[in-house]
Amino acid sequence: MKKSVLICAPRFYGIDESIRQSFEDVGFNAVLKSSRIKLTFQEVFAKKLGNVLPFAKYFLNPILKFYLDQENQEFITFVKARNPDLIFIIKGEQFFPETLQKLKKETSACIAAYIWDDPFYSYAGRFIDDYRKNNFARGMHLYDYIFVYDPYYVEEIRKRGILKVSYLPLATDPNKYKRIDVTKEENQKYGFDVCFVGRPFPNRIEIFENLSEFKLGVFGDGWEEWFRTKTPNYFKGKALNEKVLKVYNSSKIILNIHDPEAICGVNTRTFDILSCGAFELVDYKSELERLFKEGEEIMYYKDIADLKRLIKYYLDNPKERNNIAEKGKMKVLNSHTWDHRIKEVIHILHTAGFVFK
Repeated sequence: MKKSVLICAPRFYGIDESIRQSFEDVGFNAVLKSSRIKLTFQEVFAKKLGNVLPFAKYFLNPILKFYLDQENQEFITFVKARNPDLIFIIKGEQFFPETLQKLKKETSACIAAYIWDDPFYSYAGRFIDDYRKNNFARGMHLYDYIFVYDPYYVEEIRKRGILKVSYLPLATDPNKYKRIDVTKEENQKYGFDVCFVGRPFPNRIEIFENLSEFKLGVFGDGWEEWFRTKTPNYFKGKALNEKVLKVYNSSKIILNIHDPEAICGVNTRTFDILSCGAFELVDYKSELERLFKEGEEIMYYKDIADLKRLIKYYLDNPKERNNIAEKGKMKVLNSHTWDHRIKEVIHILHTAGFVFK
């Protein structure tokens, strides 16, 4: 009889479904339970008021806890009804330690976490509320195993006394991120010298403001909210699903700039871009040296001057650019898909004493 896994993950550009499919591919019956992303009106109000009037949090926190309690109880009921062999929680900042304790009492499942962000929310202002900020730190000892996307945070967790933790890089789904044909019209619309797809952060905006000499196109969510009145002229709108593929397959250089939480590890975009057969120029992270061969499979830069120099060079050398893109694609397909990562998860859990046949 097949073993079963219950995956709890936010709906994040289809990665949750890709991971579910990869568990299926390695022989599990996989069920996906989407964690809540959209806040209620009451939560939004309590959060905003608490930010303006910090002293009022004592009275507002019960509102936030009420909805989190509902979400936690719903998850406990969901788990008990399915009795999985493995509970694989991605992010999971919504779960109280008390919820994990109940799950450990009421199920024999291995409970594993996969952390995609800074687990301790060191980057100011990125947490929704004090509960979500502190839940993982308070409850991390209750997980049977923890996987983290960035080795820097692996060490931070170990410093806090948790030893069953491993580095697990992010990956891509080559069934979603792939080379596609684009029409002449689409190439004209989405073909830039340099392009970027992602949300705004100060470090990203600083880079874009220094690339005015190039034909630059930036796509993504959150730009209108960030600038409020007038978005910069390099912003070309949102890009989801096939539109992302058209951008990646039309532009000459795809820029990848990490958000401030990435210290050593890399984001999913690192692998998605290459999986499309596109040329990627990424800001330097030390793990890039382990994952790829610089100058053969990917290129990275270390400051704005270095970035501008590399853009000029690779715009002038399309053959070299295309050779690197092709080798990068092959490296991703051979080593960096979600199937590769989930096989590694099962291997590590087996080594730790959890047997799934």
